[in-house]
Amino acid sequence: MRVLHVTPYFAPAFRYGGPPRSVLLLCQGLQRIGVDVEVITTAANGSSDLPVSGPDGDEYEGVSVRYVARRFPRRFFGGDFAPALIQALARADVCHIHGMWNVAEWQAVRLARACGVPYMISPRGMLQPSARRRGRIRKALAYALLERGSLRYAARLHATGLEEAEAIGRIVGPDRVVLIPNGIDIDEHREGCAGMRARLGIRSDEPLVLFLGRIHPIKRIDLLADAVCRLRARYGAAHLVLAGPDEGGHLAHLRRHLAPLGAFVHHMTPETDDEKWGLLREATAVVLCSDSESFGMSIVEALACAIPVVTTHTSPWSELQTERCGYWVAQDAARIAEALGAIIADPAAAREMGQRGQRLVRRRYDSRTVAATMARTYAEIAGARSVSLLPRHAPGTGLVT
Repeated sequence: MRVLHVTPYFAPAFRYGGPPRSVLLLCQGLQRIGVDVEVITTAANGSSDLPVSGPDGDEYEGVSVRYVARRFPRRFFGGDFAPALIQALARADVCHIHGMWNVAEWQAVRLARACGVPYMISPRGMLQPSARRRGRIRKALAYALLERGSLRYAARLHATGLEEAEAIGRIVGPDRVVLIPNGIDIDEHREGCAGMRARLGIRSDEPLVLFLGRIHPIKRIDLLADAVCRLRARYGAAHLVLAGPDEGGHLAHLRRHLAPLGAFVHHMTPETDDEKWGLLREATAVVLCSDSESFGMSIVEALACAIPVVTTHTSPWSELQTERCGYWVAQDAARIAEALGAIIADPAAAREMGQRGQRLVRRRYDSRTVAATMARTYAEIAGARSVSLLPRHAPGTGLVT
């Protein structure tokens, strides 16, 4: 089976958060179980684009990928996708499209339908109510003109968490929604750089609360800062580390929230995976308190490193409570601080939490398990092509018009 993945951004453009990494891990997992994968994406990487691929494409960590130059409208990841898509669709049994509200998706949907290739969409949280409210006028117009049809003709809609599955089901009905989490390569994730605490000036006996992700308003770092301020009333040596790219200069807007922490707040952008894993392994706890999360890769990464997690009811992680590997609390600074205090107060219990979390990841989120489930979904799609799709065309038949 050959699967074409289309995404507006791809590794190593990790400044866009979890999706580039989760799509990479999915492709690698699929290859390990014998699925042939190919990726088409833009060269988007924030303010400085990645190199555009030559005629033979590129390879990133074993995955065949073609980086297309961005064109107008750059904000919506515009690019000259059509020639590359037509060639790749001629080889594909299924097209898997990641993300919405962008040119890459719109062109992939149009050409997949024209070529008779069934497609699946992973909205990656972009159909969540909170996500649809951001830029709602623009999105309402795009939905009426483009996205409604994209969803109508999709063979499947992929959700990574229960809340996202329910949100998508309310739009398209539950029958075409598949719930498959993101995976992680448990056996190959790195030990990480040693001495990350020392680099930041944090002693080994001082609590380190870690946020790993984009510095963006939706992540509610203002709420996290308030929680750590409350925590420091009991544990004065507690540090907050913000590890991720500062998107849109949002860090400057957080100054008044972070100022009370003084020298006990640190910001860095991990330059390598080794630095990321090093931070995770040396953390006391990882916190995610976003207004909305469809999944939350940093949670799985923390659990894989046996680190307890605190997240809020705005993320789909109630199993932290049921599996006793962290805390799932109200999106409230006092509740977050209380959960962090419980982790710090009992190091032995925290270690047991981490060990349970590690076992949970191995059981449910191993990339091979996730890839096998996804491959079965692809097989179902490829075996039941929609009668509404046009017959497959050969490349170069005027589909760019």
